Amino acid sequence: MSVPEYVASLTAQLPELAAPLRGPVSAADLQALQAAVEVPLPSEVQDVYATVDGQDGILPGVLLGLTWLPARRAAQEHATWMDLTQNDPALVSEPAGAIQAVTFHRHWVPLAVDGSGNGLAIDLAPGTTGVAGQVITYGPDETTRRVVSSSVMALFRWAATAVAQQDVQVSGDEVTYQGHASFLDALREMTLPLG
Repeated sequence: MSVPEYVASLTAQLPELAAPLRGPVSAADLQALQAAVEVPLPSEVQDVYATVDGQDGILPGVLLGLTWLPARRAAQEHATWMDLTQNDPALVSEPAGAIQAVTFHRHWVPLAVDGSGNGLAIDLAPGTTGVAGQVITYGPDETTRRVVSSSVMALFRWAATAVAQQDVQVSGDEVTYQGHASFLDALREMTLPLG
């Protein structure tokens, strides 16, 4: 399982990022998140939360500089976006057709955020060429929506390797990936999907 690998990499390489990790999710919080997205959460998503329920606090962001949302906060983020959701044919998907052209979808599970309204979500309602469970970008600065990884486990496997290879650096509350202040910005220059 990749989440324990990621936690082990953080603990060994960047213990200051491992410190705010939470324990397993409560059954009530997981049920509330599933109710918010209105579809059953795939077993691999449940496994993530059963291992680590995101992080305490906001900074430093323990998922490559992004705040890893606990299930309760993911449900709150979801509710906020549902008030703003709309079709937007101007949105571009990479690869083409993999992500629906909407600002947010009720079957997206917010995973991590940057504090500016952008983040990563687990897409349970992919476009015609996408795969259910893929991890995608969303938010006002993400007009090109990218498939970051084919699954949440692939993302955590990749992230564990990035931490082990010392591609992630921490200075106070600032976390950088290969010198990029924002992991979402770094994704624009990377070959995707990861993992």
